[in-house]
Amino acid sequence: MNAKIRERKFKRKYIGILFEINKVLYIAPLSSYKEKHKKMKERIDFIKIGDMSVTNLNNMFPVNEKNIKRVEIEKEKDINYKQLLRNEYNLCIPKFKKVIKNANVLYKQVVKYNMPIKERCCDYNLLEKICTEYNKNDCNYSIKNKHKRHKNIDKYISH
Repeated sequence: MNAKIRERKFKRKYIGILFEINKVLYIAPLSSYKEKHKKMKERIDFIKIGDMSVTNLNNMFPVNEKNIKRVEIEKEKDINYKQLLRNEYNLCIPKFKKVIKNANVLYKQVVKYNMPIKERCCDYNLLEKICTEYNKNDCNYSIKNKHKRHKNIDKYISH
């Protein structure tokens, strides 16, 4: 275990933006913003979340409600980490509609139209089948009106 991990006062969370495509719950994981992202332009599958994180929609994957947990920012004990989560969350809010729109377009390009972008994307059909099998046919879940705060945006972590 490296020193950075030993010094950490909080458990690392795998955070993403949760949304629905074709009645299947998906999560677009957030990655830390790196120097290389400054030069990169946003694309259908790459969205900058301020200068704190990015989401690569080509890595989005289906999840079941049973396999996610809402991040309760205010319950975080580490003050610096709590502020980091707040800041990241606030940067996600204005990007949420763009994430949903791009995710739906990308999904169609990969699944319906078999476009070349599929080469750098997850196999969404296969992942949906695996998700369904893993959760015993309980992968489909509608989030409409479930989370009204900030236009249905909520951050979740995987178990």
